[in-house]
Amino acid sequence: MIRPLLFLLLTALACRAIEPAAFTIKTMTAQMKYDTAELLVQPGQPVKILFENGDDLPHNLVFCQPGTDTAAMAMKQMEKPEEALKRNWLPDDPRIWLHSKMLNPHEKEELSFTAPAKPGTYPYVCTFPGHALTMRGEMKVAPMGEGLKDLQFALYLGNWSQLPDFSKLKPHREGKVDDNLIQVKLDDYKNEFGVVFTGKLIAPRKGSYRFFLSSDDGARIHIDGTEVVAYDGIHPAGDIKEKGIPLDKGEHTLRLEYFQGGGNIELYAAWKGADFQITPLSKWLHPNWKGGAKKQKEFDPIPLVVKDEPVIYRNFIQGAGNRGIGVGYPGGINLAWSAESMNLALIWRGAFLDAAKHWNSRGGGHQAPLGYDVLQPTGEVTPAFHITDKPETAWPAYDKAKRHAGFEWKGYTLDAKRAPTFRYTWQEAEIEETFTTEGNGNKPDGNAKLIRTVKINGKLPENTWYRLGVGMFENKDGAHILKSPKPCRITATDAQLAGPNLVIPAKPGTMTITYQWAQ
Repeated sequence: MIRPLLFLLLTALACRAIEPAAFTIKTMTAQMKYDTAELLVQPGQPVKILFENGDDLPHNLVFCQPGTDTAAMAMKQMEKPEEALKRNWLPDDPRIWLHSKMLNPHEKEELSFTAPAKPGTYPYVCTFPGHALTMRGEMKVAPMGEGLKDLQFALYLGNWSQLPDFSKLKPHREGKVDDNLIQVKLDDYKNEFGVVFTGKLIAPRKGSYRFFLSSDDGARIHIDGTEVVAYDGIHPAGDIKEKGIPLDKGEHTLRLEYFQGGGNIELYAAWKGADFQITPLSKWLHPNWKGGAKKQKEFDPIPLVVKDEPVIYRNFIQGAGNRGIGVGYPGGINLAWSAESMNLALIWRGAFLDAAKHWNSRGGGHQAPLGYDVLQPTGEVTPAFHITDKPETAWPAYDKAKRHAGFEWKGYTLDAKRAPTFRYTWQEAEIEETFTTEGNGNKPDGNAKLIRTVKINGKLPENTWYRLGVGMFENKDGAHILKSPKPCRITATDAQLAGPNLVIPAKPGTMTITYQWAQ
């Protein structure tokens, strides 16, 4: 039995032997993401993180305990936004154990800490309002796995372009690898040779294990006589090949075959289990061996930056259907209009849109807004007008084949300031919609408003209603507040609640509707 003092000494020595880990985490410009999705560290490992905010919005880096619902945690602080603002949008939550300050655009901060002793997945997140749904990652704390035991080598001489059948060849020399790390430079041969390594691996429990391989030139790994991963032929050590295999608990035989044709001599092998992180089995480490940080694989962003006049983007916009028209207004207030439903589909604050998805590869898919406090006031691709004597019932769903009966899209025009006017007809009426903004949408306390003006010319059928919003509402100070997901105050003359619908009796003339993000 180890005495307590001796145990503490041994623990301290073990921690001291762990190499410090250093990472840089950057914000991705106009993408609402960190550039690093995953960190790998060992229990008790010293860690330094340089956090760089290259974006045009404020961001922080907040580490939480395993199992924390970071999005729910960040959203809960909005129940008392005045208090959250005083804390600079850092939740008052005991599950937070490390955090940066809220970095302004183009600031940086260094965090130094010791990784938790308990293995697990520790999430990190940006808690600025509206960022937590996409701006997050994980720090995985796990020990390194065991390496090879009883590693032996057999060296062969020959000129090959593919791995030969080494079982039919006679070794030039055989021996033991003292440090149990796969390494090619066993003799002074530079070209035209091959090596077969054999050793033992101990799987700590029954489960799936992944093996990693890269080489210059060909190589393959067998486990217990079964080929797991191969990278044969003449080539540089470019990609890292990987593949999983189920293993029983206990000892297994690894056999790695390699040949060198000419050029560089490089051979990388590693394995990973559920309880331990990627553990190299070779002395040479591939530059992209993933031992530490996993970067986001994204296109270079093409942010659509709004300056002195509105910016319009017609494409697939998430939440606005297949005929979305995005409009970014100066001051960080944005909308997406749907030319399918002839209705306002989305509103949001902050950054506008990123065009990278539609300008790379096949350009497919729907692009989500870049900003925060994204709202869908009237639901998914539904029209504003509806004829019914029961306005509390559900509005008609969109039918792709029939579209919305009675509606016809007439396009849009731009005024002198390049702000759009949307036009369409419904029944016997002609409708025009324009939008103006007030306040600063780039700041949570900017009192941001989107003002919608609807002009109706012509006749409307009886029992026609115009829907302003749908969901859970509360009345406060004479206004209707849409409660979820982000409180939004919707005001208009003659607005009334009918079940989940906030509606106006529709009639020819002009309606003015204001959407204001509630503080």
